Amino acid sequence: MTQALYRRYRPQTFEEVVGQKHVAETLRNALRQGRIAHAYLFTGPRGTGKTSTARILTKAVNCQAPNVDDRPDNTCPICQAINDGSLLDLIEIDAASNTSVDDVRELRERVAFSPSDATYKVYVIDEVHMLSTSAFNALLKTLEEPPAHVIFILATTEPHKIPATVLSRCQRFDFHRISTRDIAGHLAEIAEKEGVRITPEALGIIARSATGSMRDAVSLLDQITAYGHEEVGADLVRDVLGMVSGAAVSDLTAAMATRDPARVLGQLHQLIGQGVELSQLVNQMIDHLRTLLLLNVAKDPSLVDLPDALMREAQAQARQFSAPQILHAIHALNEAGLALKTPFAGYLPVELALLDAVGLGEAAEPVSPPASASAPVQSRSRTSAPRPTKPKAAKSAARPASELETQWNRIITEMRQHSPKLQAMLRGGNPVGIQGDTFVISFRHDFHREQVQGAIDAVIEIVSKVMGRPLAVRLVEDSGAPTVNANPAPVAAPSPSAASASPPASSPQPDPPPLEADPTVRKAVTELGARITRIEPTN
Repeated sequence: MTQALYRRYRPQTFEEVVGQKHVAETLRNALRQGRIAHAYLFTGPRGTGKTSTARILTKAVNCQAPNVDDRPDNTCPICQAINDGSLLDLIEIDAASNTSVDDVRELRERVAFSPSDATYKVYVIDEVHMLSTSAFNALLKTLEEPPAHVIFILATTEPHKIPATVLSRCQRFDFHRISTRDIAGHLAEIAEKEGVRITPEALGIIARSATGSMRDAVSLLDQITAYGHEEVGADLVRDVLGMVSGAAVSDLTAAMATRDPARVLGQLHQLIGQGVELSQLVNQMIDHLRTLLLLNVAKDPSLVDLPDALMREAQAQARQFSAPQILHAIHALNEAGLALKTPFAGYLPVELALLDAVGLGEAAEPVSPPASASAPVQSRSRTSAPRPTKPKAAKSAARPASELETQWNRIITEMRQHSPKLQAMLRGGNPVGIQGDTFVISFRHDFHREQVQGAIDAVIEIVSKVMGRPLAVRLVEDSGAPTVNANPAPVAAPSPSAASASPPASSPQPDPPPLEADPTVRKAVTELGARITRIEPTN
């Protein structure tokens, strides 16, 4: 069986540890000065060299080379035994599968025994944060005052889960995420030793996909080289990783900069037609927009790890957006990524997120009439009697646009915790206003309205919670014109010439009283909390 690349090229000396110079130098200086601690804590993201450094430190403290600067030399019997995994005095424990207090008690009993071959017996406890509270308590005394021949090295990705009493007994070393440049350089060295031809662009894609983990990067290189191509290029890497090309992501972002919904949807469905994975596309878009945000706000290229050619392109694209626009797009895509995890989400969450990002819903105004047009029906004659005051219940309770929009955004946010899919459907609507005790929402598409109607109880619950009082919810069709609280166009008054041309009536006929003055109509309006929007003749 062929050994995996990440095991074959595991660092064997402090000099070979990539991206953790601060840790390697500190440990080497401690060895030179003979200041070896009894307990170490190595923390940091996965694949950054914690357990590899623990092995190197074990070799260094037990190496038989006469010169301290040469340790570990990887030639003495102790170093070779550690490399082969045959040294009994190096005990590696996976805390995830040895979490109980009984496991720790057994460890405490073995600690008292002297090393069989080496100078120090070293216990490396990986993922130590997985130990139970009682196990940590059982370990405390041994960790504080271990025998002189014992060294503990604890490794974890989540140091905040370790009790403070344990942290205070260890020397802590924080391992950083490895830069893309360092990962790409190390991968190039491995590829050269393995006789693999790979382009710099392909190396860059692998390095960025590893997100700071050298082990992940080497494993990806191993997977990609298994395809057996004479030369590994960027297209092959993207195919293997299921990624969208950088040019496609850049083109979609450029379409967003134009704020043209048709162009954005066209770009998206072109990618969908090519069979891209939507979740991968969303992740790449978020990562790209994050780069643009850093360049837009900080204007410091050192914060972004990109090749020079891509850096210039990203800087030019960052200037096409404002920081709030980028932030809004990232939030919308992040919500779409969550919605994609729900069953039967389809393309809709991504479509809505992109349309939201280009500001498609910004022009939508709550359909509540201006104060100057609050009269529902105009009198047909200027000589008609003054209209009585409208009942208060007949007035629309629609709030100002800014306040209504704020409440609507809160409703959308609350809905995400109830159902991301329902939230995505609700984004297809616009708040119209509050009619009495009814919250009115308009929809352009019947599909969105029908889906929301199917879960209307949940919508009523969230709306009532956000608005602070019990409300009903009514869903209406948005035909592009006001559908609620709309006023009909006033009847045009006759021109003076037309009035003079018409023959005078023999006896002036009084105009019929306004409809609002009718007692029956007034009672209906008051009790139903309604508003007269138009008057139609009966057949």
